[in-house]
Amino acid sequence: MARTTVFRGALAAASVSAAVLATACSGGPAAPSVPSVPLSTSVAPTATRAPAAPSSSAQQPGQSQQPVAAAAAGLKFPGKSLEVRFTRFDRATGMAEFYLVTLAPNGGAGPHLVDVPGLHRLPLAPNATIESVDPAGFPFETCPPTECSTGIELQSVLSHYGGSGLFADAAVNAADRITDIHEMAY
Repeated sequence: MARTTVFRGALAAASVSAAVLATACSGGPAAPSVPSVPLSTSVAPTATRAPAAPSSSAQQPGQSQQPVAAAAAGLKFPGKSLEVRFTRFDRATGMAEFYLVTLAPNGGAGPHLVDVPGLHRLPLAPNATIESVDPAGFPFETCPPTECSTGIELQSVLSHYGGSGLFADAAVNAADRITDIHEMAY
């Protein structure tokens, strides 16, 4: 008896789902509005709605407003540490262009860094620093003798490496400006 009741409940739920799907796919009349709360997965003869999960946009007590404020201000990576491949520095705008990178398997050769699709641009902070993997610094002249800013140094390093770019760990401050660039050994 109980097994028959469970089967009938499941069959009724499947029939309703199939009817809604068929109507949606055929371009027929719109299906009745169904709340976005998922059905319970219990084995009760009639399906019931599960309690609504708390909304991720609702602010919980003690939770920071920073992510919401950063998104509203159009900031991309405030307060983050990123693994990137710098591709260009635009001296006129003070913007560094880069791809985020991630480790990916490479068959038997071991993991290697690959670009995550999507080119990003962030400005350098006025007091930004750039450091080489080599403790003695970059092995070539990176700045003109009369002026050396992080932007000019980054531009020089990028031109020295050609089209391959500079793999680095980049620290971004709360104002969404790059503050530290540490070359990676890749």
